[in-house]
Amino acid sequence: MNEHETVVFYFDYVDPGSYVMDVQLRRLLLPEVAVVRHPFELCPPPENLFDAASSEWLSYRQSATAVAAEINVDLASHDFIPWTRKAHELRLHAAEKGLEHPMHNALFKARFEDGADLGRVDVLVDLAVGLGLDLTETKAALDVDRHADAVVELRRWAEAGGVGRTPTLHIGSKSLEGPLPIDDLRGLLEAARLT
Repeated sequence: MNEHETVVFYFDYVDPGSYVMDVQLRRLLLPEVAVVRHPFELCPPPENLFDAASSEWLSYRQSATAVAAEINVDLASHDFIPWTRKAHELRLHAAEKGLEHPMHNALFKARFEDGADLGRVDVLVDLAVGLGLDLTETKAALDVDRHADAVVELRRWAEAGGVGRTPTLHIGSKSLEGPLPIDDLRGLLEAARLT
């Protein structure tokens, strides 16, 4: 493994391509490779929400579904694409409690396996409680937007670094946009000696 390479993964919890790439990374990367998971809201409020029935979104979803099928992953379909700021805030809250990775996985699972609406605070609080976080503290953190500024700033920082969409993967000085077929991603990771 090349110890000097850093893997940074830019994602959003409503992006099917991000979910597929997240699964691919978990399956392909060596266990000792640290992945920096960097939130990147596809549609930051107050922008208009994406139309799940638009031809552009349906085409993108179809390409993500094809890549998902290669790795035997089914994607729950959705007729509504919510804002994800609160979901990203919840992940940052969970990180303060040492539960960043379990919360990250739970958010993706809730959306793409269970079909959950991650724009709803009650859904997010239920996920948090399921991982052992305090209900009252979690709800308060979300209600007062405790981590909202951090989510906004992280997106600005990513844009300044050239990120314009999700999923995007930075490996050292290389930037890859997905979703990528599993063999293509495996080849890139092997070339970086990360698998």
